[in-house]
Amino acid sequence: MAGVEAIFGPPPDGIDLNQNKTPQDNAIVVAIFVLTVFTVALRFFTQIRVQKTSLQPSDFLILSSLFPLIGLLLLTILAGNYGLGKHVWVGTLDDVVTMNKILFAYIYVYFILMVLIKCSILMFYRRTLCIGTTVWVCLGICLSWAIGCAIAFSVSCLPPSYFWEQYQDSTGGKCVTNLYAYYLGNAAANVFTDIMILFVPLPTIWRLQMRTSQKVFVSSIFLLGGFVCVASIMRIYYMSFLNSDVDVNWIMSDVYVWSTVEPSIGIICACLPTFKPLLRWTFKALRLSLLSSSSKSGYTLNRLSRPDEGPINDFSSHRWTTDGYGAHRSDDDETGPIITANAQPHYSSEGSFVISGSDPLAITVEQGIHWSEDRLEIPENSMSRAR
Repeated sequence: MAGVEAIFGPPPDGIDLNQNKTPQDNAIVVAIFVLTVFTVALRFFTQIRVQKTSLQPSDFLILSSLFPLIGLLLLTILAGNYGLGKHVWVGTLDDVVTMNKILFAYIYVYFILMVLIKCSILMFYRRTLCIGTTVWVCLGICLSWAIGCAIAFSVSCLPPSYFWEQYQDSTGGKCVTNLYAYYLGNAAANVFTDIMILFVPLPTIWRLQMRTSQKVFVSSIFLLGGFVCVASIMRIYYMSFLNSDVDVNWIMSDVYVWSTVEPSIGIICACLPTFKPLLRWTFKALRLSLLSSSSKSGYTLNRLSRPDEGPINDFSSHRWTTDGYGAHRSDDDETGPIITANAQPHYSSEGSFVISGSDPLAITVEQGIHWSEDRLEIPENSMSRAR
């Protein structure tokens, strides 16, 4: 305690030294990590099982980003064992030294993680939107940012070990860089690259031959990455207290949390645009499930003929599906529901052609559309799923 007070001064009056944010911080970073891993798993499920396409560089980059994210998670939890989330006066001077060693490693892992995420997003743009020069320029900027920040941090203290040893031996070296200014400058440049990447696909999207509503929808999907910028700004906000408050362990708790949440949100947002095939596949599966549960049997429509007019239609080589607006032929789509079962065609007294089976519902073909309790009647040469 005496050693800590010699460095940081006595604790302020009225401060509760029993306060501890460590359990809360650990719960947050673990929860966001689990959500991130689940999101990446869904992305790979979509690519491999739903789309059945080969993995691309953007997929491998986003997968590799999980490893430094695990590093951030473990370093955050480890720092909690040495005073992170507690007031600095609770621990010992050795704890402060160990905390700074962990922070030193944390910063490098953070750079690696962020550049992997940014490169993955840019490579995804290149694959899906065929953006060339702009992507390569942005890749160069992101790599330059990460490498430049890493080099600048490496020489901020001479020797580098002075970064953590300064608390035990202030004469063992010197810091040639204002670390507070470095943290804020690094974070501001990070936000700039995030915003830059966010707007890269928009010009290409708005040049596509689509309806304006579709362009707005697609653009909004990509703009979900704006949540990363919000997390980055929150990280800068908590960093701003480092210059005015000596209680570094307490303040750095929020910085660690937001420095883990920010890349996690980045990974999640990078995966969201790949989920459209998964959503389509899910809705089709639900549609099949609802169709099968609403009827114990379906209908198979073969070549049927009216005694006085010959063949009515040839259904033997086509599949018919329903989409809520009526039925349509689906020769190529093998995922749509098939109307199958043993059907008994007959004509009603009004001259309507009726296909009925064991199910109480029926499909009726006639001139005019109306609903009834036990069957759906629609015009000739049209079909609709009985509701």
